[in-house]
Amino acid sequence: MPDQTRHPCPELRELSVPPVIRPLRPGYRVARWDNPTALTPQCRERLHSALRDLAARAFGADHSGYWRTRMASGFFDQISSLALILGPGDVPVGWGGYHRHRFASRRALYLDATGVVPAHRRFGLSAALMTHFLHREVLTHPLSNTYVVLRTRHPAVYAGWRKGLGRARVFPRQDRPVPGLVRRIASDAADWLGDGPRLEPDTLLVRDAYRMFDGEIYGVAPRSGDRDLDARFAREVGPKDAVLVVARMGVLPLARCALGRLLNSRPSPAPATGGRPVPGAVPENLTARAAPTGAGAGGLIPGGRL
Repeated sequence: MPDQTRHPCPELRELSVPPVIRPLRPGYRVARWDNPTALTPQCRERLHSALRDLAARAFGADHSGYWRTRMASGFFDQISSLALILGPGDVPVGWGGYHRHRFASRRALYLDATGVVPAHRRFGLSAALMTHFLHREVLTHPLSNTYVVLRTRHPAVYAGWRKGLGRARVFPRQDRPVPGLVRRIASDAADWLGDGPRLEPDTLLVRDAYRMFDGEIYGVAPRSGDRDLDARFAREVGPKDAVLVVARMGVLPLARCALGRLLNSRPSPAPATGGRPVPGAVPENLTARAAPTGAGAGGLIPGGRL
């Protein structure tokens, strides 16, 4: 089919492993690699350059050191699925990926760094990409839960996932202690990330999670628009700290997300979330869309571990 065979853009031509191309939203497509480890060194370097350049455009900052460390630590050999978002003219305008894993013997996805360049943030692209990923994984095991794990210090990320899935499915929560299973999932995930000693299991805060960055993560303190939540993040989450979010996903909440996305499919202006999103954050306001919603979806991974 044309969507599968034509070369989408110069960056993706003549790669040793061509991507699977699928529609994402009107005017946008996703180019996805389900076996990134098969890419040759030359192709890895081309994609590394594309990711580094997209990150610089998306965040308005030089994160080349972060990406060099990720590549040196075996990024392409460890990530389960990697995707570029292709815009008009099949020009890359964003990216994302995830790691398929088991934490506390439960099936889980860890959401990797995600971003969209500023001019395309109002179209729900990161939400659409997360929905694309989750459909592939959740529907493969429809009778069991899939736990989604991510790190963020952006309050809109946390708020968005709670709105998209319902508060009972997203942890940490202010109204109840962290359940034992969620605590074990978070502990295993933190160990896998190299953050085990820095995790506070009662709050799921990870201290100094973004230690690989020399400068500030955000030029302006991030915010969600919820004054109480923003104040709590400002008070409790330090400049290099993160919240380890654990969300319980299944077929029914995924259907709820898909329905919400269908009912809220029109573009909306970008929110005043403050500052630039950190890699892994969904930059647009997804709370009216559905995928797990919010201004962010994934977290950074310490370069030393992955």
